[in-house]
Amino acid sequence: MLRHSVLQPAEPVGLDLQLKLLPQALKDVGYQTHAVGKWHLGFCSWDYTPTMRGFDTFYGYYTGSEHYYTHYRSHVFDSKMNSCNDSDVDYCSDLDDAPGGKEGHNWLDLRNNTTPDSSQDGVYSTYMFASYIEDLLRTRNPEDPMFLYVPFQSVHAPLMVPEKYTEPYVYINDADRRTYLGMVSAMDEAVGRVVEALKITGHYDNSVIIFTTDNGGPTIHGANNWPLRGHKANLWEGGTRGVAFIHSPILPNPGTISHQLVHVTDWYKTLVGLAKGEAPEDIDGVDQWSSFVDSAPPPRTHMIYNIDNTTQFKAAVRIGKYKLLVGFPGKGEWTPPPELRLNTVDAPLGQPNESPPSRHPGQGPVLPQVLLPTETEDPKDGQLEKDYDVLSSSDSVRRKGVKSSLEDRALNYHQANSSSKIRKSSHRHLISTKRMDAGPFVFISTVPKSRASNSLSIDIDADIDAADILSLQDNKGKHIESAQSNGRDTKDAREGERDVKRKTISDNVWTQELDVAIQELLLQVTKKNDTEIRLYNVEEDPEERVDLVSVHMEVVEELLQYLLEELPRYVPAHILPEVPEANPDNFDGVWSPGWC
Repeated sequence: MLRHSVLQPAEPVGLDLQLKLLPQALKDVGYQTHAVGKWHLGFCSWDYTPTMRGFDTFYGYYTGSEHYYTHYRSHVFDSKMNSCNDSDVDYCSDLDDAPGGKEGHNWLDLRNNTTPDSSQDGVYSTYMFASYIEDLLRTRNPEDPMFLYVPFQSVHAPLMVPEKYTEPYVYINDADRRTYLGMVSAMDEAVGRVVEALKITGHYDNSVIIFTTDNGGPTIHGANNWPLRGHKANLWEGGTRGVAFIHSPILPNPGTISHQLVHVTDWYKTLVGLAKGEAPEDIDGVDQWSSFVDSAPPPRTHMIYNIDNTTQFKAAVRIGKYKLLVGFPGKGEWTPPPELRLNTVDAPLGQPNESPPSRHPGQGPVLPQVLLPTETEDPKDGQLEKDYDVLSSSDSVRRKGVKSSLEDRALNYHQANSSSKIRKSSHRHLISTKRMDAGPFVFISTVPKSRASNSLSIDIDADIDAADILSLQDNKGKHIESAQSNGRDTKDAREGERDVKRKTISDNVWTQELDVAIQELLLQVTKKNDTEIRLYNVEEDPEERVDLVSVHMEVVEELLQYLLEELPRYVPAHILPEVPEANPDNFDGVWSPGWC
């Protein structure tokens, strides 16, 4: 279920009760455990709720997408939001109206442990959670080991924030973007309050703070993943690559940047190992701590992004620097954020403007206007004619047939005319703190001094500037050509001529042939003979602009073999129809357990 979509509020299912969760493993070694914020892992019976899954205390909400001030939650909001994830913005433009206030199909979803809490009406949830944590820390002994899990509601839709936080972003015309950035600022302030409370109460000196997120931002709700491709709910890097850092006074080399591969499942074994506990053997994830601390060889060399065959086959896997996408990964636009304003002064075709306009203090960076030539075949005389597309800050960036000479001119221009430094594409330069969705998880764990480990912090550079915008690469759409062996065995088919059946995918601007062995593997994996595949070197090309399927067929074959080996572990999504018994009207207007 959770690999396909989120849990609906009236769906009678939750996270498998047979799983031993992280707080349960930490309780085994003497930790007190607290959760503050969003749950969204099922609540149809009390067995699924946080205080039955390892947390000593819980203050937050069971569902998702509730109103930030009333703490009421609409019955229809998640369903509508999920249907919008790969739809156009116009269709989803009224989505933030769905939660509303207390009228219509909206019910309270806020609990102090197991008791509904209606006392916080009108209090912005980011303030509310920060205040609760401050009170919690004042009432406990800092010598007792603690695991504090803080999945803030920010910065998830609906987009809501006190007006004062949007004032620094008044130069941005897009209202959703202004609100979204204001929500990030409010959350940043709340995280600062939590850290200050750790210091005042004596918890900080032996704490490890991990800040991370669960997915890329939804571009239909003010988020932005530029220059990465895609958005929340799809398999492009913009939908899957997350922000993370570790902060602690016990770390010996603060400011160190890690470029190694880390998956969200690794936090379980890493934190349990740090606490000198034992994680279950039969779970995914690896302990990353020694590689962070001692520069040990990275323990992870491959990972599964997702396998989903619920409505159509789609999957993504990675080995080393290569990422394979099978099936439709979701819309894959490159969408510059609205604050990257275009220079409106005319420039010669194919040239950036020589004199970017001045900007007022507080305004966002100016993006020099670049005219991108695209070549199309003229049906009359067979000559190539050039159509020039203007790089737009409001539309998806179009990169058809971008000339390398244009790239060089753009980069040379920016180097000569901008105070920002040119930086090569890399992990640390392609992650922005302003692209988070669904409440970043702040893990705070106080470690007894006898158990404390030395480590280093992961500090991901979140500064995105115009130099990154001008890192242009060819975005060539592809044709998939399926070859048939004509009755010959696979070895002979590789060496012989291929009977090619063209399958159009992506932007469809050039063709390639697929090895017969690869097609056979693809058929074994998907049970279909027309599934799209793409290959990217996401270390050198994290923006996923250059499809390498026809260049590295041996890599494609290796990744397909890996995917095939993992398929027996796949379990179809367990999606159950929503039940009327879940209606909060049956529970005095509160989203409550007791109906499954």
